[in-house]
Amino acid sequence: GITYKDGSHTDAVLSLAWNMEYRNVLASGSADKSVKIWDIVAEKCEQTMHPHTDKVQAVAWNFNQAPVLLSGSFDRSVVMMDMRATTHPGIRWPVPADVESLAWDPHTDHSFVVSLEDGTVRGFDIRAAASAVDSDSKPMFTLHAHDKAVCTITYNPAAPNLLATGSTDKMVKLWDMTNNRPTCIASTNPKVGAVFSACFSKDSPFLLGIGGSKGILHVWDTLDNSEVGRRFGLGMHRAGWSWVRGRDGKGCRDWRERRHSSTGTRGECGESAWGPGQATVRPGDSVVRGGALVHMGC
Repeated sequence: GITYKDGSHTDAVLSLAWNMEYRNVLASGSADKSVKIWDIVAEKCEQTMHPHTDKVQAVAWNFNQAPVLLSGSFDRSVVMMDMRATTHPGIRWPVPADVESLAWDPHTDHSFVVSLEDGTVRGFDIRAAASAVDSDSKPMFTLHAHDKAVCTITYNPAAPNLLATGSTDKMVKLWDMTNNRPTCIASTNPKVGAVFSACFSKDSPFLLGIGGSKGILHVWDTLDNSEVGRRFGLGMHRAGWSWVRGRDGKGCRDWRERRHSSTGTRGECGESAWGPGQATVRPGDSVVRGGALVHMGC
C-alpha cells in the first residue's frame, strides 16, 4: 500500500502553489479544510494551518512578497496569511459564493482576483484591508464573467492588465483589466469540455494552456486574435518580447503548424501548469487530477 508522509492531508488535495522565490516550498489546500506548507527537498510538512471551516479550493503565493499566501474556500472567504507571522490568523475577505480560484496580479504586490462559483470575479486591493482579522474593504470591481462557475483565472506574466478566465460553461475569455474596468476582448470554446484550468506560459506569454473535463490539454495562441494583438502584442514587441511565439523563426513556424493539437489524458484535467523553460506542452508539465500531481506530455 501507499505510505504517506507525516502531516499529510486526510482528504483530497484540491490546490497546489509553488513559492516563486523559495523553490523548495509548496503550499497545498485540501478538502480536509487545512492549508499545509511543504519543504519538497526535505520531504516534510513544515506547517499546518486551519484558516477555513470548509474545503480549501485555492492557494496562491504573492509574486513579490514571497511569504504572503492567499487561500480560498467553500466557506465563502479568502484569507491572506504571512508565514513570518505564524501566530496571526490572517486577514479575511468575505465573498458571496464558494471560491473557485485565486490569482495575484504579478505586476503589483497589492492586488488579487478571486473567481467564484456564481460566475463572478472580484478584485481586491490588500492596502484597503484593515489590520483586523475580518476585512470590510469593498472589491475594486465585480465582474460577471461567465454564466456558470469560473473555475480558473490567470494573469498574463508579461502583459499587464491581460487576464484569462475559464468556466464550466466550456468557454475561455480574455479581459483587458485597465483601470479596474474589465473589458472582454476575446473568447473561445477550446473543445475540452468544462474548463477547469488555464495558465499562460512564462516563456511564450501569449500561449495559454487549457485543461478540462474531457481529459484534453489545449493550447491557444492568443495573439491570433486581432484585438489581443492590437491592445497588447505591439507593446510587448517594443518591450523586447518579439519572441513570444518561439525562440527563433523556425520555432514560430513549427508552433503555427501544431498549435491546435491537444494532448489526451486518462481523466479530467483539474489543473494545468507550464513547466519551467518550456514553451509547449510536453513532459514536465503538471496536471492535478483526483488529488494527485501527475506529469503530462504531447
